[in-house]
Amino acid sequence: MINQRKNQPKIHVVLIEDGAATTAVITASFAESKEYRLSHFLSGEEFFTCFKPRSTPDIFLINSIIYDTKGNLLSSGVDIVNRLKTINRYKDIPVIMLSTVGDEDDPTFQQMVKTFYYQQKISGLMAGADDVIYKPHGIDIESDPSSFPTDELLHKVRILTQRRFLQLELRRKNRQLRQKNRDLAKLNHNYINVLSFVSHEFRNSLVVIGGFLRRLSRKVDGEAEQRDLDSIISNCEFMEDMIDRYLIISRIEMGRLNLNVTEINDFFSSIIEPVLKRFGKKHLIERIEYGGPLKLAEIQLNADRYLLQIVFSNLFNNAIKYGSSEGKIIYGVETQENGLRFHVWNVGPGIAKDKINQVFHRFKRLKDKNIPEQKGIGLGLYNVKEIVELHGGKIWVESEYGKWVDFIFWLPELSL
Repeated sequence: MINQRKNQPKIHVVLIEDGAATTAVITASFAESKEYRLSHFLSGEEFFTCFKPRSTPDIFLINSIIYDTKGNLLSSGVDIVNRLKTINRYKDIPVIMLSTVGDEDDPTFQQMVKTFYYQQKISGLMAGADDVIYKPHGIDIESDPSSFPTDELLHKVRILTQRRFLQLELRRKNRQLRQKNRDLAKLNHNYINVLSFVSHEFRNSLVVIGGFLRRLSRKVDGEAEQRDLDSIISNCEFMEDMIDRYLIISRIEMGRLNLNVTEINDFFSSIIEPVLKRFGKKHLIERIEYGGPLKLAEIQLNADRYLLQIVFSNLFNNAIKYGSSEGKIIYGVETQENGLRFHVWNVGPGIAKDKINQVFHRFKRLKDKNIPEQKGIGLGLYNVKEIVELHGGKIWVESEYGKWVDFIFWLPELSL
């Protein structure tokens, strides 16, 4: 049983029916309930001409055949339904067609009437009616009003109007959601613009500060002073790296991360070596090795040189931060599936199976008792995934929890 809507206007039922007996029974049925108000019209033409509502009806009840007062065929209920469906105001309002059953005492007439009204039913449903209710002849209703299927009619009206109210509410919620999405998109655009501007300004200042600090570091003799300067430089480098990641995500969000594909003839000297130099002589970097069936110096491919350096820089940095301090970090490459497959593998705590799908989420940092807490903002691997996919590639993770993790990405052969 569907509950009545609380604090809502009455359900407006429009009845288009020429039969006096049918009209009387339906009017009495709806009058017994405080849920409904009924508007009655003798024909479709009368409805379209005279109906001047302040609100849209909630449901139509339409006789399948409409006669005039002299018994001449005036219009078909199917024609009325067809016309309703061409009017924006009415096209989504549910329709129940009322169709007459034949005279049970005359089998021949019964079969003829059944055939005719079945055709009307099919035509009505094809025109857009939602349901059909069969009713007795008007003379039968006059002699026995209880022969009219009142309960069936009321039940179907409740079902169809409730469905319509839910659809209207869903549309309203969808409109609100679209508006909120537009508002969020505008807010996000403004946020990205500010982020990009501020990041550029901060980075320019940090580069200048870092340059002066490195020159100063070469002139310092005291061990304590050198240690302090190294700490300051290290923090400047961390800030530069974090700002670079924000700049990349701002370009991604604004659709400005474009590929500058060039021919790379020596992958090691073009991509890997510059990345390793950025890490300097940190002891962990010294344990990075490369292997696989191909020598990195022999690899040739077409890709964005700068963006691939960012990919390996982030993957190496991730391996250093979360890998075992005594373990190896290995990177390699192999040919596969009309492209190249790269690995960055390290010994360490690994990643639990239920968390592997989260590693590339934006601003996501995995929390695990076996993973050491590190500074970061959760953008490195997200940026890596975006860059790899921008090349038409794919990236994934394989891991044995508590032992190792392997970041693998495949790049297709790109033409210049």
